[in-house]
Amino acid sequence: MLLRSPSALLLSLSAACALQIPFSARTPLDDARPTFPPLSASAGVSAGQGLRSLTLRHAVHLSTTEQHLPPSKRDYSSGELDVLADLTTYSNTQHVKTRRIRTQRPSSQAAFQAARRASYFTPQRAMGLGRLPTLQELEDAALGSTLEWDEVEVEVPDTRDVETLAAFGKMTSNAYTTPDAGNWYDIGSGWNRSDSFGWKEDGIRGHVFADETNSTVVIAIKGTSAFIVGGDSGTSKNDKINDNLFFSCCCARVDWSWSTVCDCYDGNRQCRQDCIEEAVMTKSAYYPVATDLYNNVSAIYPHAQIWLAGHSLGGALAAMLSRTYGVPSISFESPGDLLPSRRLHLPLPPPPRNRSRDHLTSHDDKRPKRSFDDELTTHVYHSADPIPNGVCTGAFSTCGLVGFALESRCHTGKTIMYDTVGRLGWSVDIRTHSIHVIVDKLLVDDWGVKPSEVDGSATGSLEAAGLRRKRGGWFGWWPGRGRKDEDDKGGDKEEEPEPEDGQHGGRGVPEPHFEDETCSDCEKWTYV
Repeated sequence: MLLRSPSALLLSLSAACALQIPFSARTPLDDARPTFPPLSASAGVSAGQGLRSLTLRHAVHLSTTEQHLPPSKRDYSSGELDVLADLTTYSNTQHVKTRRIRTQRPSSQAAFQAARRASYFTPQRAMGLGRLPTLQELEDAALGSTLEWDEVEVEVPDTRDVETLAAFGKMTSNAYTTPDAGNWYDIGSGWNRSDSFGWKEDGIRGHVFADETNSTVVIAIKGTSAFIVGGDSGTSKNDKINDNLFFSCCCARVDWSWSTVCDCYDGNRQCRQDCIEEAVMTKSAYYPVATDLYNNVSAIYPHAQIWLAGHSLGGALAAMLSRTYGVPSISFESPGDLLPSRRLHLPLPPPPRNRSRDHLTSHDDKRPKRSFDDELTTHVYHSADPIPNGVCTGAFSTCGLVGFALESRCHTGKTIMYDTVGRLGWSVDIRTHSIHVIVDKLLVDDWGVKPSEVDGSATGSLEAAGLRRKRGGWFGWWPGRGRKDEDDKGGDKEEEPEPEDGQHGGRGVPEPHFEDETCSDCEKWTYV
């Protein structure tokens, strides 16, 4: 049975409380009109922190086929959760810290979607194609010009807290599993599904998590299921098509032997810009279905606050929905989402207003600084994962060998990057893309602390966790060579001071940074 009266809702790729609901696919240009919860327009940000406990409630599957298929949903009773607690990898209840921030949100989703369409399907473009603008295009241009942004104060997860990040990471993990798989922590035959529709159907999978008062809810979205990241579900084929459409430079045209997902390649590493944008706008299944999920959930919980989270493809979708609806998101190991966001023509809010001279940059006293504290979209990844770093490219890369063209590397919002190559000596390896690597190895207080820097008990726990070995500076369970530490060399050399690299000596959460101001994608391509 669906929850009826929450006052705050969280959309996320996670495992603390789960709901999965399939919705029929819509065209990417359908209007989206969700209900937003009442918001505070306070001029200041509250310094107080909150704490929320989120527990598994449901699991849901969203169809991306053209058929109008019924929902596939699994509800968990409190008694079933008691049984489930003995079977799960992570606790069924996760605790997160929250805080309040000031941010901007589109005042009207109708105007937002019209502005998105109008920025591509312009009257000028129609005239260039030798036709008059359609009535829809003229209406979009008029409505899109009315788009405004409201400054609001909202509650968000505290991404400065490592335990909060770990809780969100744990909540994403179960979205990869199916009720028939051994790694799914099932406790009965309560699935509402038929032979013609279920977890083997193409679609988006997710989980919904809620606190005991239903005032905060989390929805988890499944990422890519390819076997290169440890998955083998029925959505892998559909994942690959959407991944290649979203994250490749030009329709997954890696070389002559590849089958492309659109026909925009013009030869000699040239790509038709209008063509690739139209392909992403009209052929992408996941973005419109993801907005369908948001709209349906916000209609069920009209007074709820929605947060989003996800891993890999799911993380990119969470970030795009964050931009679309002006709500918080936490994404783990996501491919660069800036490229598909631009091709989807997602409008961005205006720069923050000047509130004091403390917010101004040193080189331009007219442009305010962006604030990490007020940023809604957060990406978390590490330097040994080739996918978010945009280096799993080429026909003979691990991604290329299984048909993925994941070529984008720039992310929207703020990025929290764990330097596992520099601090832990990890080799760049596709196997580090798993959500379990992030949760079990990095989202801990002393993720990058050398054994010599902690006491004996801590050293033992690090080695037991497989973080480092005394010899070789590498995982006990991971292949390849690692960096040797000074204590491995047997010398008594005085330890060098920690570099100012934002990693805090391998303790806690690294300093965030913005990528979208300096990063560029597809530099070897020409768009005509």
